[in-house]
Formats: sequence, structure tokens, C-alpha cells
Amino acid sequence: MPHTAASIREKSITFQAQGWWEVMEAEGWTEEIRRETAELNAVLARIEAGEGEPEVWVHCSSDTGTGWTKKAVITAGVRLDDVHYPAHDPVVYESRSRDGRLKAHEWIRRQIWHKDPAKSRLVIDADVTLRWETDPRC
Repeated sequence: MPHTAASIREKSITFQAQGWWEVMEAEGWTEEIRRETAELNAVLARIEAGEGEPEVWVHCSSDTGTGWTKKAVITAGVRLDDVHYPAHDPVVYESRSRDGRLKAHEWIRRQIWHKDPAKSRLVIDADVTLRWETDPRC
């Protein structure tokens, strides 16, 4: 997983372009694909020019049964116009909570994040935003 602002930007552009080529190969060059390709190229050019904010997004949830199993889907990417453009396939971290009073993001944060990189399971540069989000259904 990329962890610096520059590597997140670079990987995001590459990952988005690669995914789009797979779509085009599968569906062919229709008029809709051409229009969407032009829109994506404009977004990728903006990201390459330095627009948008590199971030690591941690989306947390808990199982709907007992709520003891907590899950985090972690993705580095660039946030532009309130859309997260990922730089890689999501990384999933699951853990069984010992404290039922904690929300999913509170438990996951205790498990993977520490300000001291030597103690943290999730290491990112200081200039990259770390955004925690809990699924409201949990």
C-alpha cells in the first residue's frame, strides 16, 4: 500500500487507468465509453497536476449479529470533488472486539494505529490525511 503523498498520487492514476482499460476491453468503444473516458482523463490530469488530497481511508464496520467482530477496509487514494479515487485494491483487517462498548472505528484504531510508526500496524507519512469512517448501519 502506498504511504507517501507522491506515491499515492502516482498509484491512483495508474490504478484508475488500468481498471478503465479492462472495462474498455470488455465492453468495447461505445459512445458512452468514449464520453466516460474523456471525463476520467480530465480527472486523472487534475490529480497529476496536484489537485485533490492524498488520503488513507479506513472504513470500519461490525457484524450485524453480535457486533463483536470488527472489520476495516483500508484504501489509499486521492480525494477529489468529494470522490475517493483508490490507488490499490482494498486491504481488509478483521479483529474480534473484547469491549462491546466501543464503536467499530474506535476498536480498529486501537488495533492498527499509533502515532509512533514503530508501534503502528498502519504506517503513513504525516502529510497524508487519515480518514476514519464507521458504517452507520452498525
